[in-house]
Amino acid sequence: MPAISESGDSLTRAEVEAALAAFQPADWQRAKIIASIFCSGLTGMTADDLLQEALCKLLAGARVWPRDIHPLVVLKTVMHSIASNTRKRNELNPIDANVVVDPFEIDVDDKTPIAHGAMTATPEDEISGKQQIAALYASLGGDEDLELLVGEWADGMRGTEARDELGWDKKKYDAVRKRLLRRLSALDPDRRKS
Repeated sequence: MPAISESGDSLTRAEVEAALAAFQPADWQRAKIIASIFCSGLTGMTADDLLQEALCKLLAGARVWPRDIHPLVVLKTVMHSIASNTRKRNELNPIDANVVVDPFEIDVDDKTPIAHGAMTATPEDEISGKQQIAALYASLGGDEDLELLVGEWADGMRGTEARDELGWDKKKYDAVRKRLLRRLSALDPDRRKS
């Protein structure tokens, strides 16, 4: 569509308001149907949201309303553009639908709202995790020292803290740690390349 260069080619704000006021209920219903089609597959946007945003942009002058174009065609064009931009934004910054955020709770001590996130694991994630753990333990070959070190690392302990918890001296800890890292690199071919 060619750019509208002259101010006489597009409606003024008052004319946009008058055109929207002249909408019949059937026109609004058609606009909502068009909006619902464009919203299909969009995360976080309903048909009413899309229609509202299009109306706001037309009234604010952020989008032009060309003269002698049917109002539904104008709304359809603006909503298509907004939905397309939202899709592009969602592709660049996707929202993980598997992350569930609990409602805000207020901490009694400092009155600060805290959001608690909760991850939902898919069956594929659970199977993959079990397969990885099985492969890890199979690679340890029943070596008790390696199994103990893996357990400490799984608990989040590293270095001196893990060594003290196991009751090992520095020499034994380093030897077992190096053996474990070699076994882990054998499990992950990509890691060996780096």
